[in-house]
Amino acid sequence: MKLLQLPTLIRRSIIIIFLPVALILLYSVLILFFLLFCFGLLLSTLTDSRENTFLRLYRVIAMITWYLLMECLGVFSAGALWILSGGGLLKNVRWMQRLHGKVQYRWTSGLLFGAKIFLNANIDFPDCSTLRSGPMIIISQHRSFFDACLPSVLVGKAKGTLVLRHVLKSELLLSPSLDLFGHRLPNYFVTRKSSNRDQEIDAIRSLGIGLDGDACVIFPEGTFYSRRRFAASLAEIEKTDSERFLRVKNLRNVLPVRTGGILALLDATPYSDLVVIGHSGFERFSSFREIFHNVPFTSPIKIILKRIPHTEIPADDSDRVRFLDEQWQSIDLWNEEIRQFS
Repeated sequence: MKLLQLPTLIRRSIIIIFLPVALILLYSVLILFFLLFCFGLLLSTLTDSRENTFLRLYRVIAMITWYLLMECLGVFSAGALWILSGGGLLKNVRWMQRLHGKVQYRWTSGLLFGAKIFLNANIDFPDCSTLRSGPMIIISQHRSFFDACLPSVLVGKAKGTLVLRHVLKSELLLSPSLDLFGHRLPNYFVTRKSSNRDQEIDAIRSLGIGLDGDACVIFPEGTFYSRRRFAASLAEIEKTDSERFLRVKNLRNVLPVRTGGILALLDATPYSDLVVIGHSGFERFSSFREIFHNVPFTSPIKIILKRIPHTEIPADDSDRVRFLDEQWQSIDLWNEEIRQFS
């Protein structure tokens, strides 16, 4: 996107200038939603359908309204924290980093709360106590924008003191809240089609340096799952590693791990445990079309996580790739079992 190619200051200025417009739009949408809600109640008394098209529409509009509200609150919170940090002078102090992390947790939890209220997206959260302290490298399955919130929410529920670092795609810079908070915490926004792959890998590796008691999150699939992307990933692997191709070709619910970033992190912080997060149900959030056709969601979103001690992670890169593939195969199998049970 051309907006992402602009200098940071210009991009942020454009987005923040449009915030008043977003606020006006938000207010208008709220009024529209209220009218739609009243009309929807009337329609629901005139139809035998449990949830007609109109009622699904106002659920989606309500969720968009909630998202805009959370963006506005995020920007205002970033402004307040900037003042509290002395105009950014104290942004790298530990207590300020932790404060930003707590606000980030509240923001991501707020997005999932909106999905629960307006889309009936109930989440079965697992025991998060194993995420209370680091160092950890967290690899998480990726099916939608919403599941990008999961690691922050799960770590926040653990009520620890660690600060999360993230490897995120550069497209998320279009979210003003993620842009502001993302550059105050030790994160890196990856340009997925960068012509300088080594530079991107080195930047990811730097996040693992000095991890100490903290954690770094990476989404090793690189993007949302789709059959087209799966086929493209398999074709790429087949050209370079026929043995690995045989291991991953039967995956049905996840994309093969893109190994560059995760191997760089493992090299940078070999004493960090590995946390694997999988989930089933977020595939219904992969696009507006999917959301519209599936609301209200009738089955809960399931989450699985496991923490693997660093002593169980191989030291050799080829063995690490095989090990990561095995972990991802277990997530794929778990997803398949959930689907069959549902």
